[in-house]
Amino acid sequence: MDEEQMDTPPTYRGGWIQDFLVALVFLTRLPVSLGFSFDMNALKSACRCFPLIGLIVGGLSGTLYVAAFYIGLPPWISALLAVAAQILLTGALHEDAIGDVADGFGGGADKHAKLEIMRDSRVGTYAVVALILIVGLKTAAIAHIGEPFLVFAILTAAASTSRGMMTWGLFFLAPAREDGLGHGSGRPDFMAPLWSTVFVMLISVLILGNHMGAMALLAAIIGGSLMGLVAQRQIGGQTGDVLGAIQQISEVFFILACVALLRSV
Repeated sequence: MDEEQMDTPPTYRGGWIQDFLVALVFLTRLPVSLGFSFDMNALKSACRCFPLIGLIVGGLSGTLYVAAFYIGLPPWISALLAVAAQILLTGALHEDAIGDVADGFGGGADKHAKLEIMRDSRVGTYAVVALILIVGLKTAAIAHIGEPFLVFAILTAAASTSRGMMTWGLFFLAPAREDGLGHGSGRPDFMAPLWSTVFVMLISVLILGNHMGAMALLAAIIGGSLMGLVAQRQIGGQTGDVLGAIQQISEVFFILACVALLRSV
C-alpha cells in the first residue's frame, strides 16, 4: 500500500453509526470527526437518523432555556436564547433555507426564476419577513409556555419531529433541479422515512404523553405537508431549501399545537 492510499480516508459504507454521523455533520455545525468520506448520496440512508439529530439540537436548546430560567432571566429572554442556540447549533441552516424559499416563491414569476432567486445569496424582503415571523412565533410560543421542563420537552420533541418531516420530503417530492442537494441525495428507500417515523412517534409520545404528543405530531405533519404541497405547485418538487422550510414550518406547527393544547386545559 503506497503513501497516498494510506492517507485516503475510508468511504461511507452505511450502517446506523455512519448514518448518524453523516446526519450529524449535515444538520449541525458541531465539530465531529468522521474518519470516512461521503457524498450527498449517503443521505438516502442517513436521513433515517434526522430525528435523532433533532434530539440533540432540541435537547441542547431546551437545556439552555432551563438554565437561563433558573438563573433568573425572564421567560421571553430565555426563549430567545433557546431559539438562538438552535440557530448557532445548525449554522442557521434551516432559517437560511426558509428565507430563500420565501424570496423565491414570493418574487419569481416562473419555476426557473424562482429557483434562480432561491440560489441567490442576497436576502430579500420576503426572506426578512419570513424569518421575523418564524423566530418571533417560536420565541413567543416558548415564552408563553414558561415552565422550564415542559419547554425542554416540547423543544426536544419539536426539533426531532420536524427533522423527521424532512425525510418524507425527500421521499415524496422529486428534485426540482438537476443539481444541488435535493438531486444529489436521491430518493431514499421507503425504510428510511419509515424508521424516521418510528423515532418521531416514540419520541413525541414518550416525552409529551399520548394526547399532546399525538396532536402535536399531527400538527407537524399538516404543516410539513402544506409546505411540500406549496413547493410542488411552485417549483415542481424539492430542493435543499424546501427541505429546510419543511423543517421550520412543521416545527412551528408542533410548538403552536402544544401551546393551544395547554391553553385548552
